[in-house]
Parts: sequence; structure tokens; C-alpha cells
Amino acid sequence: MDAQSMTNLQQVHTGVWNEKDRTTRDALIQTIYADGIIMYDKDFILTGTSAVSDFIDKLFADDANFTFTVTKPLESTQHGARLYWAIRTGPQPNVLTGMDFFVLENEKVAHLFVFMDAQ
Repeated sequence: MDAQSMTNLQQVHTGVWNEKDRTTRDALIQTIYADGIIMYDKDFILTGTSAVSDFIDKLFADDANFTFTVTKPLESTQHGARLYWAIRTGPQPNVLTGMDFFVLENEKVAHLFVFMDAQ
């Protein structure tokens, strides 16, 4: 993955997870996620861009202060990349940290593995 593609993936992924407007978010999602993306969390699996966007809607509904930030620049290897992040929630910021691991196929994210650090 070249530097420009890495920068784009990091910026758009961060934008997707911070975008409250569904229409804007769905347009961003289409630029980097495959239609059939599979998102893996330790507690659930989501399939498809609509399911991912629905999940983000729920995060904002549960906490209007939800904010996703990058803590370390994206690193890539072959058809994979990892991104370390922090999520701030609540009126008194609670910080959750973790890592997203992307598997890319045809230049779009086909699989997204979400790892949350122990709290």
C-alpha cells in the first residue's frame, strides 16, 4: 500500500467513525469499504456497509460525545493495515483504546477486525 493510499484510508476511516450525518457517512463508507465488508468485534460480527453505518448511528444515539481519534499512524503490510485509536465517550471523557486491522481486497476494506484494549 503506497503512502497516499495509507493516508487516504486513515483519514476517511476516521471521518466515517466521527460522522453523525448518515448520508455523508454512507458516501464516505463507499469510498473505502467493500459493499460486503465484514466487521469483527469480540462480541459480534457485522456484514455490509449498512450494518456498519447502523452500528455507528447507535454509538451516536447512545453518546452524542462519541469521538474517534487516531493515536498512531496507519501501518501496512501487503494487503493489510493496522490503525491504533482512542474513543472518547461521555460528558466526563472516558477513554477506550484499541486497534483496527484492515484486510483489503480490490483496494477496499473487505474485513475489519476491531480489537479493544482491556480496561
